[in-house]
Amino acid sequence: MTGQGQGRQLLGSATIAIEIRSVNHRHLKLQTRAADGLQGVEPAVEARVRQAVRRGALQINIGLSGLLPGLSASVDEGALSRYVSQLTSAAEHLRLQPPQKITELLDLPGVIPDPRNTVMVGVAPETKEAVLQALEQALASFNQMRLVEGQHIANELQQQLDNLRELLDKVESRAPIVVHEYRERLAKKLADYLGENGAEVEASDLLREVLLFADRSDIREEIVRMRSHLAQFEQLFDAPESQGRKMDFLVQELFRETNTIGAKANDAQIAQYVVDMKTVIEQMREQIQNVE
Repeated sequence: MTGQGQGRQLLGSATIAIEIRSVNHRHLKLQTRAADGLQGVEPAVEARVRQAVRRGALQINIGLSGLLPGLSASVDEGALSRYVSQLTSAAEHLRLQPPQKITELLDLPGVIPDPRNTVMVGVAPETKEAVLQALEQALASFNQMRLVEGQHIANELQQQLDNLRELLDKVESRAPIVVHEYRERLAKKLADYLGENGAEVEASDLLREVLLFADRSDIREEIVRMRSHLAQFEQLFDAPESQGRKMDFLVQELFRETNTIGAKANDAQIAQYVVDMKTVIEQMREQIQNVE
C-alpha cells in the first residue's frame, strides 16, 4: 500500500527528521538511509518498522540538522593558514586585494571540519531514543494516510464484489436455459435426420443425451463455491489483522472457479459473462496489491 509519513524530534541543538515512503510490493522490502552519525540506529529502526508494517517497499530516510550532543565545531588552523598563504600569494600575483576578514574564509572546505564526520563508536542512548521517538511520529502519520487509502480500496473492492455477484446471478439464471435450448436443438436435429430415413426419435434416447449434456455442463457447485468465496472476502474487510494474503488466495480461487464455469458451460452468453467476471477479478487482483 502506498503511504507517506514524517516525524521530527529535537535533541539539544540537533533536529532528527524521519520520512517514510512506501509503494506497492507483495512482500516487505526496506531501504534505510541515515545521516552521518546515525547509521548505528538503522537496525533498531528497521526492527520497529517490521513490527508495524507487513507489505510494501519502504524508503526510510533519517535526517539530521545541527550537531548531536557531545560534538562541537572547531577551526582547523593549519588549513586556514594554507588558504591565507595561497590567497595572499595569488592576490599579489594578480594585483588583487586579498581577503580582509577571517570570516570570509570560514566557509572554505576543510577550515571548519564537519564534526558529524567524526568516527563514532555506536550511538548514544539519548540519540537512539530521539530517533525512535521521531520514528513513532512518522509511523503514526504513515498509518493514518494508509487508513484513508485503505477505506478507498475497500469501497472499490466492495463494488467489484457486487459486480461479480450480479454477473454470477446472470450465469445462474442462464444455466438451466442452456440445457433446455440444447434439448430443443438436439430434438430438432434428430427429428430432421431420422425423418429423412423414415424413423422416429425415442424419447428415452433423447432424454439420455440431454442428461449427459446437463451433467457435463453442470456448474452449480462452482457457483456455490464462488458465492462462498465472495462472502469470505467481505468478512475480511472487518478483520483486525492484515488480510492481504488471504484476499490474494480468495481471488485466485475465484479466478479458478470462473475458468471452470467457462469450460463447462458450452454457451456463448455464459462465455461472455465469464469474460466480464475475469475482468472484474483482475481488477480486484490489482487492488489487492495495495492491501497489507
